[in-house]
Amino acid sequence: MIEICLIKVPVHISNYSELMNFVCTRKARRIESYLNKIDAYRSLLSELLMKYLLMKHLKCHPSDINIQTNTYGKPYCINGDYEFNISHSGEWVIGVIGNCDVGIDIEEMKANYEDEIIKNYFSSIEYASYNQTPTEMKKEHFYDLWTLKEAFVKNIGLGLSIPLDSFSIETSHNGISIVQGISPYPYYFKQYNFINGYKISVCSKMNEFPSEQQLKIKEFSSLEKIFLNNLILEEDKYYE
Repeated sequence: MIEICLIKVPVHISNYSELMNFVCTRKARRIESYLNKIDAYRSLLSELLMKYLLMKHLKCHPSDINIQTNTYGKPYCINGDYEFNISHSGEWVIGVIGNCDVGIDIEEMKANYEDEIIKNYFSSIEYASYNQTPTEMKKEHFYDLWTLKEAFVKNIGLGLSIPLDSFSIETSHNGISIVQGISPYPYYFKQYNFINGYKISVCSKMNEFPSEQQLKIKEFSSLEKIFLNNLILEEDKYYE
């Protein structure tokens, strides 16, 4: 079972201070340090979406969620046997939850992506693949590889201890594969392109991904209501 949920970052959050009460002190300090309002909103919604997904599956209040981080900074919940991951970019925050290790990445596909990233963080196989890609397809291929690599690293949960050029992602008409010597487990990938201008990649140890039709876009007003009213998610009407 894997569930993926997205939320669009609103232009203004009127109950910002109240919603910040659902964020731990350490994260709250980090959020409040942002000079750009949109950066603060994205980080706040990342925390809320993460807790929402756990509340939904654990059937509990926000205050019952106990989130810790491993040595490398990957968050995990000690309440139950669920793995989760969050990503954000541009106007969107996205979360994934499942009963196996998962990693997710969303990136807004900007025109001015850096060639230095390709040279410094892509493997020789990926670099050759990128250089062989037709010019008009290079940007999309770059974001394909970048989000897939990020999703894998976030799944593994070892942070920056894994050099990004130490493994290779290969995409073809046969699907997505990975060449790596980091973990003995098989890894599976899926990409979603239903939001114009964004690339979404997910990595899991199980080859059971939701279809694009099964992805859920959560309205901010609904998420806000759940937290401000301290709801336990027991009824389906709060799930959508």
